[in-house]
Amino acid sequence: MNTLTINASAREQAGSASSGRLRAEGRVPAVVYGKSKEPENLSLDARELRILLRSIGNNTPVVQLKSGEGEARTSIIKEVQRHPMKDSYTHVDFQEIAEGEVVVLEVPVHHKGEADGVKNEGGTIETVSHTVSIRCLAKDIPSSIDADVRALKVGDNLHVSQLPKIEGVEYLDAPEQPVFAIVK
Repeated sequence: MNTLTINASAREQAGSASSGRLRAEGRVPAVVYGKSKEPENLSLDARELRILLRSIGNNTPVVQLKSGEGEARTSIIKEVQRHPMKDSYTHVDFQEIAEGEVVVLEVPVHHKGEADGVKNEGGTIETVSHTVSIRCLAKDIPSSIDADVRALKVGDNLHVSQLPKIEGVEYLDAPEQPVFAIVK
């Protein structure tokens, strides 16, 4: 898993007025919560957040959240709110995950290789499920799951049960759920 870090600052005030002032200063209000801790209000640099989200791209949004002098905390970006008209972020929710904590989350699935049905039969690969639900320890979270589609012919599907086995990762979706399909 590729770990990215973002710096955060604690914020004393909450509410729309103080959040508006933060945004005017080029910062984004945020909150971090976890199973064994009270929610903590934070603020992030808007430019640093934009760079982080671009770096994550279509991968699992696991980051190291560093605030103040404390140690970086492994967190999952649960929600990113955007302004409906402007190209700006208005709020971010992080869920902190402890070292030995089992988490359930959605992980992106990417196809690898060129399917035989695409290469030789004029088919097209269709992504049926962009993500799959998994359960694992925080240290085992994959950034994405790469599925080999080279053997698929027109009319074939690749199901959740055919995704690569990853040590410590359990797929929660139905085994017969299609992920990729080759169509004519």
